Amino acid sequence: MNATMNISPTNFTAKEAIKNDLRRGIVQVVYAKLNGEVNNRKATLNFDLIPEKDHPKGDEKKAATQDEGYVRYYDLTKGEWRQFHVDRLKECNVLFELEPVNEEYEFHTLKFKKLTYEALKQVAEEVVRQEEHLTTLGLKQELRIRGYWAEQAHVSQLMTTMFEQEGGWHYHEHPSEEFRHYFLRELKV
Repeated sequence: MNATMNISPTNFTAKEAIKNDLRRGIVQVVYAKLNGEVNNRKATLNFDLIPEKDHPKGDEKKAATQDEGYVRYYDLTKGEWRQFHVDRLKECNVLFELEPVNEEYEFHTLKFKKLTYEALKQVAEEVVRQEEHLTTLGLKQELRIRGYWAEQAHVSQLMTTMFEQEGGWHYHEHPSEEFRHYFLRELKV
């Protein structure tokens, strides 16, 4: 008998949706253990975030797909594989979604630095001196490479603040584009 036949359609659908979220990046999962204790974990099924030494091999992969109602995940804090039952899941929130990742990013360390105005200003100035202009998307990617927890909305907000407070920063918008190209006036001599 196929193991998935014993999973109710609702649980099977929920299990697949959770696994899809886990494949996207870093997910906060909050679930109750059998003893009633609540676990709050940073989890993933994205192999770009899991150290290669911990990738499942052969029989481990097969066994992981046959657990009825259970979702196996990699606990990013503890650095080990764990599981929870779909019926005991309380929350599932995507915290960080990876774009196609280059191996050099090493996001699996999860030692992100808090993004501050000063950090953004320093990186923005370095990037614009090297590239002559920047966009918030490009700046966000550079900040992530440098280990900062950078989200697009926060980077855009800080860039707007920097534009308003710092002398020399300018931008132009193209009618066909919905973003700004920032540059420093001193570079446009």
